Amino acid sequence: MVAINRLFNYLEEYIAVILLIFTSLLVFIQVVLRYLFNFSLYWGDEVARYLIIWFIFIGSSIAVREKAHATVDLLIVALTQKWKLIVGIVAYFISMIFCVLLVYASWGTIGNVMNYGTITPALGIPMYIPYLAIPVGASLMFIRFAQAIFYNLKELGKPHVEKGGSK
Repeated sequence: MVAINRLFNYLEEYIAVILLIFTSLLVFIQVVLRYLFNFSLYWGDEVARYLIIWFIFIGSSIAVREKAHATVDLLIVALTQKWKLIVGIVAYFISMIFCVLLVYASWGTIGNVMNYGTITPALGIPMYIPYLAIPVGASLMFIRFAQAIFYNLKELGKPHVEKGGSK
């Protein structure tokens, strides 16, 4: 299981880095072409936009894994370790429900886009390809939230020394 998780982490990070590098290079080339040569790649902005969308959704999964999403911890900091874990489990479960709803809604949207045969303006590729970032990213986040719940449940089973010195 650890090897699969490492591979999953590696693939996520590798894809995110490639997307970010390619997007940065493309935007840089577009700026240079526009301002130095008064020329623009007609497809450059569209490709950059779709790559950023994919990067954001894959990066959101990485952020769940790294616990880097914005949180309000005003009340959480006052809780004991046990209650922090329990509140975390509840929050992760609610987040998983949101991910399921997001996947469900996005598949409906993708189905509509496919039925209408919509294509992207500059590239001429099917519009469902950029839209696929939503269910893919939400599914990846779902997996990461499930891992976080599993980790918190595992931590709940361990004895913890609380602020007062008791277990």
